Amino acid sequence: MTETVLRPGTVFRRWLLAVTVTLAGVVPAAGPGSSNAQTIDGSIWYRDRFALPPSAEIRVLLEDVARMDVPADVIASTRVEPKGGPPWSFSLPYDPDKLQERGRYVVRVRIEDAGRLLFVNTQSTPAFGRDPETPLDIRVSRVPSNRPDDGKGSGMSDVSLTDTYWKLVELGSQGAELGAGKRELQMVLTTGERRVRGFSGCNRFTGSYQRDRGRLQFEQLASTRMACAEGMAQEQRFLSALREAHRYTIDADELALYTGDERLLMRFVAVALP
Repeated sequence: MTETVLRPGTVFRRWLLAVTVTLAGVVPAAGPGSSNAQTIDGSIWYRDRFALPPSAEIRVLLEDVARMDVPADVIASTRVEPKGGPPWSFSLPYDPDKLQERGRYVVRVRIEDAGRLLFVNTQSTPAFGRDPETPLDIRVSRVPSNRPDDGKGSGMSDVSLTDTYWKLVELGSQGAELGAGKRELQMVLTTGERRVRGFSGCNRFTGSYQRDRGRLQFEQLASTRMACAEGMAQEQRFLSALREAHRYTIDADELALYTGDERLLMRFVAVALP
């Protein structure tokens, strides 16, 4: 834990940050010799009747999502071992000096097993602007999977990229939220004419794609022009990410899209339609 050192020229900056954070609902530590680190405390739970694998791990992240055109800036993170059943308590340390006045800070939770995403919080969870004495209560939702529940977590061949309903579960390292009308963001790539269509958060979109030996690029993307009270910010990020896509991988029922320099853009899961 790093001790606070007040050097000449930094006192005013520290005072301004303290005022900013206090207005956001967080009371920073103060006084000579006090620790500079703050913590965000809370609990994580889910409703599913599902036992986590022994190797599962919970990641809790404090992120700045103020900028819509870039991946979230991770301010702090911690790992929690999910012993027993939910709820699980967590304490996330962070450095107040890393907070910006124009930042928008959320807490994101991922439950993973060997790199496979099992649960994520799909509702945005503001980190501040609440009673600091009240712990966060974060519900996570299970990421759909078409793998048979045989206790082994395997045994299913990869699904097809085309003619599959792909539901968005992660966008720019953040859990995907529902769009307007509580609808999920999704897309379908058709085989013959190489077209893509789907719902991007507020509007329906269409376009074409080029695919060759693991490469995947979307072109001529267009959408309807409705205005929505919610979902439009995520829609902009979603369509921008599709335009950046250069490569894809499919692992069982998960589709991941990457940029040309191997930056992960988004993840989808295949959903079986009735």
